[in-house]
Amino acid sequence: MIECDAGTGETVLVGGGPASGKSQVQNQVVARARELGILTLTAAGAADEREVDGGVIDQLLAGPALPRAVTGPLTEGDPDERIAGLASAVHRLARERAVLVAVDDLHHVDETSARLLLRLQRRTRSSALLLVLNHPDSWYTGDGLRFAAQPHRHVQLTPLSVAAIAELVADAGPEDLPERIHRLTAGNPLLVNALLDAYRGDADDSRVGLAYSEAVQRLLQRYGSPLREVATAIAVLDTEVTTEAVATVAGVDPLEAEASAGVLADSGLVTGVRFRQPPAAAAVVGGLRGPEKVRLHLRAAEVKHHRGLAAADVARHLVAAGEAGAEWALPVLVEAAEQVMLGDDVDFATRCLKLAATATTAKWEQQLISQLLAKITWRVNPAAAAPHLEGLRQGGEQFDRSDRIALVRQSLWFGDRETFERGFAALRDDPAGFEPLDPRTAAELSLAGQWHYGVCAVPPPVPGERPAEAGDPWRHTASTLGAVWRTGGTEATSACAERILQNCRLSDTSLEALATAILALAYDGKTERAEGWCTSLGEEAEYRGAVTWKAMLDAIGAGLTLRRGDVAAAAEQAARALARLDAPNWGVAISYPLATLLSAHTAAGAFKAAAAVLRHPVPDVVFTTLGGVRYLRARGQFHLATNRGLAAVSDFQQCRRILRERGLDLPVVAPWRSDLAEANLRLGNPTLAVELTRHQLTDAVPTDSYSRGSALRVLAFAGDSAARPGLLNRAAEAFKASGDRLELAKTVRALNQLGQRAERSAGLVKPVHVPRQAGPAGSRAPAPGRMASTVAGSTAGVSTMDGLRPRPGAAAKPGGAAHPASLSEAELRVAELAAHGRTNRQIAETLYITVSTVEQHLTRVYRKLGVSGRSALAGGLADEPAGGADGA
Repeated sequence: MIECDAGTGETVLVGGGPASGKSQVQNQVVARARELGILTLTAAGAADEREVDGGVIDQLLAGPALPRAVTGPLTEGDPDERIAGLASAVHRLARERAVLVAVDDLHHVDETSARLLLRLQRRTRSSALLLVLNHPDSWYTGDGLRFAAQPHRHVQLTPLSVAAIAELVADAGPEDLPERIHRLTAGNPLLVNALLDAYRGDADDSRVGLAYSEAVQRLLQRYGSPLREVATAIAVLDTEVTTEAVATVAGVDPLEAEASAGVLADSGLVTGVRFRQPPAAAAVVGGLRGPEKVRLHLRAAEVKHHRGLAAADVARHLVAAGEAGAEWALPVLVEAAEQVMLGDDVDFATRCLKLAATATTAKWEQQLISQLLAKITWRVNPAAAAPHLEGLRQGGEQFDRSDRIALVRQSLWFGDRETFERGFAALRDDPAGFEPLDPRTAAELSLAGQWHYGVCAVPPPVPGERPAEAGDPWRHTASTLGAVWRTGGTEATSACAERILQNCRLSDTSLEALATAILALAYDGKTERAEGWCTSLGEEAEYRGAVTWKAMLDAIGAGLTLRRGDVAAAAEQAARALARLDAPNWGVAISYPLATLLSAHTAAGAFKAAAAVLRHPVPDVVFTTLGGVRYLRARGQFHLATNRGLAAVSDFQQCRRILRERGLDLPVVAPWRSDLAEANLRLGNPTLAVELTRHQLTDAVPTDSYSRGSALRVLAFAGDSAARPGLLNRAAEAFKASGDRLELAKTVRALNQLGQRAERSAGLVKPVHVPRQAGPAGSRAPAPGRMASTVAGSTAGVSTMDGLRPRPGAAAKPGGAAHPASLSEAELRVAELAAHGRTNRQIAETLYITVSTVEQHLTRVYRKLGVSGRSALAGGLADEPAGGADGA
């Protein structure tokens, strides 16, 4: 620039790849020239104006820079004369003052204008004339040879280095930002500037990603043909293929494809025939629309199919195009679905099969596709799989073993017990001569049947089976583990649970088997082990995208948390599990999160929230399963806690009826005798309560600690009061052995209340108030025999067993620990809430009772405690033994 101003001219050819900054460099040169007072003439070539004769000349003359006296006589006449005249005029002007002629995109300049620029180039040395001409790299050694043959200086623009980007970044982002930008852009200025602008604007990752995608698409538009077509084809293929394959997809000559791929490689955007960065390829593909998108993906699919690439790779293009008209498309889509399911890609497998279904009208092929859809969609959308089950039911012997397993699996989930049992038997008997059911799958399905129905014998040995096969360890393990519903947790069930957990991979068939194993550990007091397995399997389900598995495992985890005594966390976990699937997708398994959520709210005294759970729709078929029994028991306990004794009796009787109809007695699931005993005790029928609890104790196996503890606790308050402390201690020991900290806490609380009352009656010490909120998880409960004054893990809103004594006038034994001014459990709950400042309406909503009932309870509370009103309640309650005289 300085030499030009001093009277020495020069031609500078500036080369670089697309969007390499050529125009930006030229603009800076023009701006600097104008600052120095240099006369500047500018123009730009355009692909769609190459046939416009003299188009660039017209741009050079259009500006106000040239005096009219110079340009006037040169706008018309013979082209050769015009070129010669204009060149002479510019040179005469350059002898008087410095002149800059800057032309962008020289490769698009029309022929007449190019001849003028060549004439000026040959005469730059004799005047203060500077030519700055921009061109793409490929042009310099091709059509641009006539310019390159003349004297000139060649400036080659290269991608920005990490150091150069660092200078531009300054303090705009994290320390590693220059490296990250260079990795994504390969130093291309257009892409670099787009990302810098996004980061300077404090954009989040999604906004930065959008800016990058838009910049890549702008860059693609800068590419001329065939460079643009080749770049797009490379992005669509996104596979290491030959340049011939790229040429086929791009629709260009193989030589052009090879040359274009070389240019793209030089720019740093591609390596070989693949984009260096997947986001760049994704941005190009994402910009495709309409017929172009369909055409390119169909070409890519055909190219990959004929070259023998994997079916899943070919199918991705068919799915993207939304067409499968080729004869080979149907089998490829089906094979692809089976391939990707090995990697748990349910979504893509489903899309493959749905597209395949549009490619055939043959009934047998439609049926094949339907049965595959039934198998793969269950783990994410069971309800969507349900319509395909009918095809499996009607398929008869034409389906293979995997089809039958899918039918058995999904029938079980939706409560179709008849189809499950018939299908399971058929798998074992194998009338169609298929490969026999393997022992592991047989064990898994057997445990699944027991999980839902309480009984499902492992298939018996086949006649003629060798002794070694008849004693198969899978069969033995499943049989022993399944006994947990009758015996509770034992060393044997825990050992078998560990074998199942360590040897069964999480799958459609193993879900309930693994859940059974987790609960078996919990029932044997191995809570931490059970929770560890449940968390690990839940994480695996989430990683593999199996929503159904994850929802079920979360529901099991919520139940474990409730057993630990953390009712708030249990309610939160159960609600989260329930939300993972909508009601139709849960099938009969919806009873598990609902039962836990209902029990947790009841234990916390959140009766309004518990009542809301009861409004959740539950399919009738649920009440033919053990999950339905769990739900009914939870509902009965809610009714007991809210003073609805008769409603509770109905629920517990229905539990009994469901189990008896199936010839089952599973106290680990539902100790209905103890539950009915508790309800009858509340209703003032201690004689029947004693009878029921004694039956429960007689029928319980020695290892069933949970049902034994339940019966002992009720018996303690239904029978002789002198035996009460001993029975409660035994109940606490039983609950401790079962690993149920929630029930242990309730029992120890009752012991505390009993001890305090005895000490008060003896005049030894003033009672200590027992906290009613759950303690921290993992805190230890006091030893049952110590009459501890506090207990971590006791819960608000749960009736203590001291509240189960008969109503006044019912067969209360003399010498009991009754206190003349004792409050009933219901009165105590109301009094405590009132003492904490709750209004009558708030108390009614919390306890799910009427305002009138609250008022009646408070009237009796004031009378019993001898206080005048709410303001004196806190002091009165401090002197009142925790627990009540009755729970009605």
